[in-house]
Amino acid sequence: MKLRLLIFCLVIHVVIFSQTNLFQKGDKVCFVGNSITNNGEFYHNILLYYATRFPEQPVTFFNCGISGDVCRGVLNRMDKDILNHHPTHAVIMIGMNDVNRGLYTVNPTSNADTLVKREEAINIYKVRLDSIVTIFLSKGIKVILQKPTIYEQTAKIPKENNFGVNDALKVCADYNQTLSDRYHLPIVDYWTILNNIDLELQQKDSTATIIGADRVHPGSPGHLIMAYQFLKTTKAPQYISEIVIENNAKASNKKSKNCLVSNYVNGKDLIRFKVKENALPFPVKKEQAQALALVSFINELSVEKLIIKNAGKSNQLIIDTTLIGFFSKEELANGINLSLYPNSPQYKQAIQVSAILDKMRRAASDLRTIAFVEYNFLTQYNGDIENAYLKKAYLDDLLKTKLSSSPYYKAQFDKFILVKPNQKQLEFDFEKYREDAYRLAIPKEHSFELTISNY
Repeated sequence: MKLRLLIFCLVIHVVIFSQTNLFQKGDKVCFVGNSITNNGEFYHNILLYYATRFPEQPVTFFNCGISGDVCRGVLNRMDKDILNHHPTHAVIMIGMNDVNRGLYTVNPTSNADTLVKREEAINIYKVRLDSIVTIFLSKGIKVILQKPTIYEQTAKIPKENNFGVNDALKVCADYNQTLSDRYHLPIVDYWTILNNIDLELQQKDSTATIIGADRVHPGSPGHLIMAYQFLKTTKAPQYISEIVIENNAKASNKKSKNCLVSNYVNGKDLIRFKVKENALPFPVKKEQAQALALVSFINELSVEKLIIKNAGKSNQLIIDTTLIGFFSKEELANGINLSLYPNSPQYKQAIQVSAILDKMRRAASDLRTIAFVEYNFLTQYNGDIENAYLKKAYLDDLLKTKLSSSPYYKAQFDKFILVKPNQKQLEFDFEKYREDAYRLAIPKEHSFELTISNY
């Protein structure tokens, strides 16, 4: 009877403190969209969360965004640019270009022809987005919808304002919700959270915005907020670990979460123990820091709690050889969040993981430049596909005759000519960086030392 009770208690303990995740080991996830997806930053944050939180369950994220794309473009490149990855999941965000921002100006219009064209653009968007979703579902691919991000139409900034675009995007967002309800799909709402934060910021400063100076692309804080919204919506776990130190290792492990405590020594003025956690903290970059004042990313998604019940009046905490800080008995009894201490060995390891994933993102960016040029500008090219000189001449002619020598397109064309010959190496590097990041994310055992003073 006692044995059965013990087994029951152990099972309950595992269930209560199990970590769950949307993407499982081996999943291939295609993020599909336009330039905001092509940028890769928001889902790069999501991948960083997954690598540091679930290092033993590697997944692959593919950048399937193309700058300037619309639903028609997604449909046209479906087979060669998305389905070729054999995805288990497709995460879709599209609409910013589908609404045809050129139909909107600084001043409202009553021109019937313009109003009809606006409505037609949204109707076409609805039909084509439905087609995209049904194609994925017909192939057994799990779909996650994302409501579009906002267009900045309220901040007083220099960039000309296409007023009304954000209202059109709200219509697109609502239609995404319709598809979510129709097909019973998970959906992430970026439009509402970014719009609410934007308006709140502008109550204090009319020039403030979470979107960039071009009114279209979110800055780094906005991308971290998007990652926060995705992770919260998909019920990503809050805890990295919860280390609860009591009178011995056995008692500590019984109450600890997602970690293992060992080598416990409890002296009069010193407590020593080792901890092997199953995850790492999420490292936030300096350029993302503004987001932490706007959403509770750390408290809701990155809690690495250390609780010590038998601490003294004043306590010095060292992890390995690094001084973390000085804490009162009450602070340690309530728990401190170690993920707030970037000098900790765990946080430093997470920064190394982030650095490797940055390299992966840069390789993906070069690959997306290749896709951007090939799908947008080389579909009509009839010359020798292997001849870089002829392709450059063709692209240069496009710049002169159709693209008004646009600096943006010229930069993309020049980059294409530079990186296209290295495509196979870039694909190899992309996978190698992913594997390296997951290997580096495996947590290490750390020695904790608490020096106690009761004076």
